[in-house]
Amino acid sequence: MIPLISILLVLASVLLIVVVFVQNPKGGGLSSDFGAAQQLGGVQRTNDFIEKATWTLAAVILVASIGLTSMMKPAKSKADPAKKEQPGGQPNTGQGGTPPAGGTAPQQ
Repeated sequence: MIPLISILLVLASVLLIVVVFVQNPKGGGLSSDFGAAQQLGGVQRTNDFIEKATWTLAAVILVASIGLTSMMKPAKSKADPAKKEQPGGQPNTGQGGTPPAGGTAPQQ
């Protein structure tokens, strides 16, 4: 499942880059290729489609990123020596050593 979401994330990212490059911030972009006449019905529909595609791809990237992050397991690393258990089953408190010769450990 993780490789599938990773592929979806990469594909959506590449498509978003393409869609952003198609847009023109000055109002031209792909719609300017239809000619100078602004009466064409396809011009407004093209701008709407590009805008919806941008928001949809951004949402897909957001959801896929969150989903992929929540599904991944943290990598196992070497445990902190202060948190290792001692051979007797008691956690290491970091005070080290054995109790004094009197038989009891110092109280905290």
